[in-house]
Amino acid sequence: MPRRSSPSLDPTNDRRGWSGLLAGLAIAIVTMLLLGAGDDRGLIGPVGVLVAIESGWPAVLWMLAAAGLGHALARLIGPGPDDSSGRRIRDGAMGVAALLAVDLTLGWSGIGTNRVLMFPITIGLAAVGVWSFRDWRPGRPGVALAAAIPIGTMTLAAASVPGWLWGTEFGGYDALSYHLQLPREWWLAGAIIETPHNAYGYLPNGVEAAFLHLNTLVGDPAAAARSCQMLASLLVVGAAFATGELAATLLDDEDPANPDARRFAFVALLATPWVIVVGSLAYDEPAVLMLGAAAFTAIFVDRGSTSAPRLGITLGLLLGGAVLAKASSGLLLVPPVALAAAIVLPARRWPMIVLWTAITGVAICLPWLLRNWTWTGNPVFPFVTGLLGRGEWTSAQVDRFTLGHQTGVAEGLRAIATEFLVEDWWRPSGVDPWRPQWVWLPIAGLLATVAIARRNASSRRGTAMLVAAVAMMLIWALLSHAKARFLLPIAPLLAAAIAAIASRSLTESGRPVRIVVIATAWAVSLIPAIVLGTERFGNPTAAIENPGLFNGGLEAQLMEAVDPARRRELIETASPAWVLNHGLDADARVLLLGRADPFHFTFQDETGGSDRLSYQTVWTRGPLERILDRVDPGATDPARAEAVLEALASAGYTHLYIDRAMLDRWRDAGWSDPLLSDELIEAIAASRPPVAVFGTRGFIVRP
Repeated sequence: MPRRSSPSLDPTNDRRGWSGLLAGLAIAIVTMLLLGAGDDRGLIGPVGVLVAIESGWPAVLWMLAAAGLGHALARLIGPGPDDSSGRRIRDGAMGVAALLAVDLTLGWSGIGTNRVLMFPITIGLAAVGVWSFRDWRPGRPGVALAAAIPIGTMTLAAASVPGWLWGTEFGGYDALSYHLQLPREWWLAGAIIETPHNAYGYLPNGVEAAFLHLNTLVGDPAAAARSCQMLASLLVVGAAFATGELAATLLDDEDPANPDARRFAFVALLATPWVIVVGSLAYDEPAVLMLGAAAFTAIFVDRGSTSAPRLGITLGLLLGGAVLAKASSGLLLVPPVALAAAIVLPARRWPMIVLWTAITGVAICLPWLLRNWTWTGNPVFPFVTGLLGRGEWTSAQVDRFTLGHQTGVAEGLRAIATEFLVEDWWRPSGVDPWRPQWVWLPIAGLLATVAIARRNASSRRGTAMLVAAVAMMLIWALLSHAKARFLLPIAPLLAAAIAAIASRSLTESGRPVRIVVIATAWAVSLIPAIVLGTERFGNPTAAIENPGLFNGGLEAQLMEAVDPARRRELIETASPAWVLNHGLDADARVLLLGRADPFHFTFQDETGGSDRLSYQTVWTRGPLERILDRVDPGATDPARAEAVLEALASAGYTHLYIDRAMLDRWRDAGWSDPLLSDELIEAIAASRPPVAVFGTRGFIVRP
């Protein structure tokens, strides 16, 4: 039997729906204005709103293109089991997965960097997406109106120049080192190319290919960076809608609490600070959240009315797309979804569903598998290297990569508490920067999941949800590096369970309980705004319209405005960004060692088209290590340092920048090449007068 249509498609709700949508927009804007009011430069909130509008159009266009592609795919594979708002959300999620694969394919072929071709392709798909929404009407928001606060918070954070937010992410280090840096290098190269110096270029890179798509639409990687962050925000909002549909599947089809379950789930997911963090950075997790929630929903909503091939194709698209978005989804999503399907679906349907899921999942991942195979001989490099080959990596590199991506049994199980359940209430000393970012969701969500599993109604789906959540936690703890952010795929499950319980309280309880539940929803929606407001010593908006904070531009302006004596003092204490972008000659060629986040550095000579900077991520080996392979290991450290510098000069490098502090961090973690010993680094520092010294952190010398 078709599921009941959502109120969002009921024409009688048009007036209240549109009024609610405008009210939500107003609340989001007011949130942005209030959060920006404390900026040292004055009222920065209005600027943030304008930046969001200016940077948001490519992201909106991409999402509409995904909706158009999903609509076409849905028509191609046949009708689904329902005729509700869930259909549109599921189709949109399939479109996101498919567009990630299309962007990878077009990027690898070189078409993805051609604006003349990409604009009509994008606009054509977006037009289909707009047409697919022709009968959509906003439903009454109800308690979902509270979600406007975290949406405003996330939008303001996404308007920030990358590099400032968030503390736990070290200013978005991963985005600066590969989520944004790889699309930048591909865009400059004219195609998705192999990056032996950046290990993350071998990951699936579906989201990074989408960012390349935005780079092409905008025409400038630096300007497109905030558009990439806006795309992450829109994907998070899509994940919130998908979580709402997941929550509705935990109730009976005709349950009057159904619409409220959608609304509460929408709020619950967005009221989780971790979700706002990844939704305001150019990260992969937002796509995984949306695709994962849609995959669980596809299983739970099925009542046997969907053919096994269609359900398998749907799951293959969603799960394969999640793997394209983030490789760890192959562990954190695929087995839990399989367990949930085994519990919910009849055993007689398993073989065909598994077969079609596998075929479709592999098919959508072909752009990654074929690309890596041509580059390294291993389709899933840098994984399964013992069986499929390690390309040009040494066995020591593989060992270090493996060490950096696993925790161990004892520490992994301990991390369930310290990184997840009680992360925000108790933190041991010596850990990474702490911020309250899981807060309330883990414990409340698991309790709600247990409660649903014990109910008579929909108990099988509740049991499947509980088993999937526990499996996800154990896989995360035992088979990954067990950091808090990487367990985010569990968030839609927990938010949906909480929403299902909360929605029943509105229909089964008295007025006092209903008031408390609604007030609680509004209260938790304030948490992300509070977390953002206390970021960066209470000045979280300092990077909005302020790229000079990261590229040395502010220092350059100050130096122009002071007398020569003061200018010399400023040069002596200048940041690496000023030295690399403004202080060196135009023909300088710099090797970075230990500095792997070069997004704000001038990467290429725009006139000659040659690279100004060379860098390497922690897992890869650069020119210096390859030179050291040829140097007598028995020589003294000063002799080896001299040989290295002479070889770098012969290779055309004019400067060597060593980030001593980061090399120490890598060395302590066991990730660094043993050739890069502390004694060698100090010998290099002592062998030449420094061009620049950055306190105890690092230095620049001439080879």
